[in-house]
Amino acid sequence: MADAAVHLDTACAWRGATLLVTTPRGDCGPDDPLTGFYVREVRHLRLLRFEINGEPPWMCEWSRSRADELSYVFVHPELAHFGGGGSGASGDEVTYDARGLPHRSIDVRLLYGVTLDRLEATVHLANRARAPITFDAGWVFAADYADLLEANEDRRQQEAPASARVEGEAVSIRYGHDRLAFQTRVAGSGPGRATVAQDRWTCTVELRPRDTVVLRLVVEGRDPDRPLEESERGARMDLHDRWKESLAQIAVPGNPEAERLLRRAQDDLASFPQLEGQKDEWLALQAGVPLYPAFFGRDALTAGWQAGMLDSGAMLDAALSRLGRLQTDRVFEWRDEEPGRIPYQVRTGPLARLEKNPYSAYYADFASPLTYVIALGNLFAWTGDRERLDRHWETARRILEWARTYGDRDGDGYLEYLTKSPMGTKNQGWKDSGDAIVYDDGSPVPAPIATCEIQGYWYTAQQLMAGLAWVKGDRVWARELWRAARALKARFNRDFWMEDEGFYGLALDPEKRLVRAITSNVGHCLATGILQRDRLPRVVERMFQADLFSGWGIRTLSTRHAAYNPLSYHLGTVWAVENATICFGLRRFGFEAEAVTVARALFDLAGLYAGGRIPETVGGYARDEHPTPGAYPRSNTPQTWNASALTLCMQAILGLVPFAALHALVVDPALPDWLPAVEVRGLRVGRTKASLRFWRDGDGRSHARVLDKDGPLHVLRQPPPEALRVGLRRRFRSLLAG
Repeated sequence: MADAAVHLDTACAWRGATLLVTTPRGDCGPDDPLTGFYVREVRHLRLLRFEINGEPPWMCEWSRSRADELSYVFVHPELAHFGGGGSGASGDEVTYDARGLPHRSIDVRLLYGVTLDRLEATVHLANRARAPITFDAGWVFAADYADLLEANEDRRQQEAPASARVEGEAVSIRYGHDRLAFQTRVAGSGPGRATVAQDRWTCTVELRPRDTVVLRLVVEGRDPDRPLEESERGARMDLHDRWKESLAQIAVPGNPEAERLLRRAQDDLASFPQLEGQKDEWLALQAGVPLYPAFFGRDALTAGWQAGMLDSGAMLDAALSRLGRLQTDRVFEWRDEEPGRIPYQVRTGPLARLEKNPYSAYYADFASPLTYVIALGNLFAWTGDRERLDRHWETARRILEWARTYGDRDGDGYLEYLTKSPMGTKNQGWKDSGDAIVYDDGSPVPAPIATCEIQGYWYTAQQLMAGLAWVKGDRVWARELWRAARALKARFNRDFWMEDEGFYGLALDPEKRLVRAITSNVGHCLATGILQRDRLPRVVERMFQADLFSGWGIRTLSTRHAAYNPLSYHLGTVWAVENATICFGLRRFGFEAEAVTVARALFDLAGLYAGGRIPETVGGYARDEHPTPGAYPRSNTPQTWNASALTLCMQAILGLVPFAALHALVVDPALPDWLPAVEVRGLRVGRTKASLRFWRDGDGRSHARVLDKDGPLHVLRQPPPEALRVGLRRRFRSLLAG
């Protein structure tokens, strides 16, 4: 298998809403406009570079053993400092630089560690020469307080001077903007004589042979609008660490590569709680680094339900809490607010605070509110907790009211979106890029648009809410919701079906004409259950034809379409998060072999990339035509909901369905030959923690056994109810092919 690497010229360390972005050489500066030290999307340091005698040392390597740390190894001076080359001096000859330092006499180990609102740098300097040496070492720095969005675009929309003042061995920097009172404090320490200026901290170092000295730098990003006390910082990190330690662990005896990929994905996912807001919101997930260190409603909810088996819904609970507090009760077109909506994204940088964009809380999205209800159903399935259900109930109820009144704009029984904000996003479904929804000739579909997956979300949201309403004792509303869902399903299967294609169309346009594009959106519809059962075999067969299935996953758009582009955001690429949802849907309805095919594709895809991280979205090149799929230009890596994708695939393969309120867990493993055994330890269903083992025998049959449990839990071997209804013959063929 080939190895692939996305073209990203940065390295990242992050914790909560604090982010360090460096070049691979370990510095922040003008060579890459995105680099810098950020707190809540505010760049507190634009320039940060370690120097010896005013020059950067020579990079040997960089690494990241943890999400919140970056490590670098340098030497100084290298031959390049003398204008020469080669690997070293010959014989006993020693070469010196202009300051009298022998060639490669200093080895440098630099560690950057990120905590909340703070960057801590530690550098170890060792003398590898045979004589004493003296040199100056330290950091140069500067602040500009750009918004992360400005940095990414390399275009400022707000700007003011920054003033620096020396205070002992520290430098205090303030932003001069009359509405943005950001401050940065930079303080160094070391054993030698320090020289402090407005843009640098330097220490004179004297080292005997084989001696080592340690220098430190602490940078604090201060935000008067969101102050964080030291005790609060500690409390947030402690809660985060305890939660991380409590996550279920997945082992794969017999396939160490699959286990490595699962562990990497879990470690990444565990690094993404934003640790912001009120205590019950701290575990709400950000969307990814370096481009999306912010709270996106659909991203947090999707990753939360996809990875529910790891933490029994704690991530979901936090996201639901935060979104509930942000639910709007007004009409405000600048942010596309409508009563009952919850936000699509919440940005905290200068542009949002100054209303240069509407993203301080932006609501133009149909996926987030409907996924909220779906997430609540998943949370109750894992916990059976009536108190949590009650806490989020009113938010979910108001979302469905919004969908019925504002979402269905013309009263035709479908949800259609129409953006009102002049700076808003045109498309508000799963695919939110401006050119994502197109006619057969490639021309864009005008709004209002009713995409197919939104109808699927609405269908399953009403079904799940009906079940939850029944639990709460509201039997009248439960029946109303169930009937409404059934009516929607009937309409959908009448109006979106394309008999000649054996597939469903992408959307209805403003004239209610069917947009006949063949897309991955239908995979979401499969997962939600809105598709007519007797059509499922044809839909699945069409989904795996070569124009949609690339070998790495289901493409966003068929290669036969006029607008197909393998490197376009939503017009031909492959999204891991979407394919994980499709894998879940395939398994739900009894297509075990196809579910395993998608899961294997995603595991293989993860194995292509450095660290086992699937980029935000990869290209649509076919697996049998090119060694790698390609990747969307500047794909964000790591991406939160890609980190949850492999976990959902594993849950689908194991057939795990929790019913915590009944103290029950349904399992139905369908292990392929590349997963001979799987062990899940510390799985929580309700208040019970259990460990289970799954294995495949020599005849290809899969088995399950409970290893231990600390409370009441009935583990039942049973396929999903929907799978049985597809047909026993179909299920039997899938099991044989698995």
